[in-house]
Amino acid sequence: MGTTFLNPISVLNLLFLLTFPDKGSTECPLGWHHFGSSCYFFSHELFTWLNAEFSCRAHNARLAEVQSKEQSTFLVNMCRTEGPGISYWLGGRDDVVEGRWMWAQTDQVFNFTDWYPNVPDNIGRNENCLHMYAPWKLKWNDVTCAGLYRFICEKEYNSETSAIVG
Repeated sequence: MGTTFLNPISVLNLLFLLTFPDKGSTECPLGWHHFGSSCYFFSHELFTWLNAEFSCRAHNARLAEVQSKEQSTFLVNMCRTEGPGISYWLGGRDDVVEGRWMWAQTDQVFNFTDWYPNVPDNIGRNENCLHMYAPWKLKWNDVTCAGLYRFICEKEYNSETSAIVG
């Protein structure tokens, strides 16, 4: 049986990997999905809107706030993968001023929407929360906040964990 020696470059590569491990696969927490500048979690539990928001906050996140068509397309495709035929809460609400839809975390008025035709409609005068409604191909719908749906959490993508060193 012979002795195996490592050349100096192999030793340096090994030391480099031990000192600076590859963190590219840890850009988002386990079970979260990366898109743009955010990480997203698609729940499998059914919560009211408020409990969904609390659950997201417990993970240093918020209910997802959709800012663009590209982001919306990503979320719709992920919803179809994670839970086909399932509706999901988003972070929008109009409970402060009826008809003025805002993102709960940032208090910003929507700059992008994907409403189903003739919605929001505030049926029953108590539809103040936003969800992606499965029967309408995940178009947006206003609904009572007490409904039970899955939800999407969003948190900032930590780009430092995937920075290339060297």
